[in-house]
Amino acid sequence: MSVTRVLALLAAAALVVAAPARVGAAGACAAERFSKNRVYAACTDLPTLGASVHWTYDPAASSLSVAFVAAPPSSGGWVAWGLNPTGDGMSGTQALVAAPTGAGSAYGVQTYAIQGTSLGSPGPIAYKTSDLAAEVGADGRVQMFGKLALQNGTGEVNQVWQVGPASGGDIGIHAMAAANMGAKGKLNLVTGATTAVSGGSILRKKNVSILPRIY
Repeated sequence: MSVTRVLALLAAAALVVAAPARVGAAGACAAERFSKNRVYAACTDLPTLGASVHWTYDPAASSLSVAFVAAPPSSGGWVAWGLNPTGDGMSGTQALVAAPTGAGSAYGVQTYAIQGTSLGSPGPIAYKTSDLAAEVGADGRVQMFGKLALQNGTGEVNQVWQVGPASGGDIGIHAMAAANMGAKGKLNLVTGATTAVSGGSILRKKNVSILPRIY
């Protein structure tokens, strides 16, 4: 075999290894489209709340770009998605929360380091974040975007997601239905494999003023 042929085969193999698979391509998430030419390497339909998550993971930079899509239980409600580096429940979750800013139908995103069963106040989380944004898609569901800097060597993560009502800038408690209590699981950022986690979590109502998105 010629040297040129060998080099061509090696280059092709490298591309196959480097190119992330389109996870969940047969599911509803594959048809979802986003504004500003946002495109992600993988997606999966989450097992509860009719939600989906899209992501592009760069293991060399430990950088995760993510889009979370879900419908609040009522118009003007909130949606949340986050990673829990210490467990598989809500407590300890480093969350991105999208809620109305109070300016018409505009949504903003804030970060919360959740402790216990209450949301607490917005503030820094364990991951450096950037490019935070949210908007309402054509189908009425909220689309939340962001980029997180993960720890080196991260492959599988504990993810938690949720939806709930909001009124007058205050985030309300989410429902206690099985779909809400089971909105968590493991996600392999490399293979796209997802695993459900049993048990539940509670978000107690706390008056929180929702401000425009922060970066």
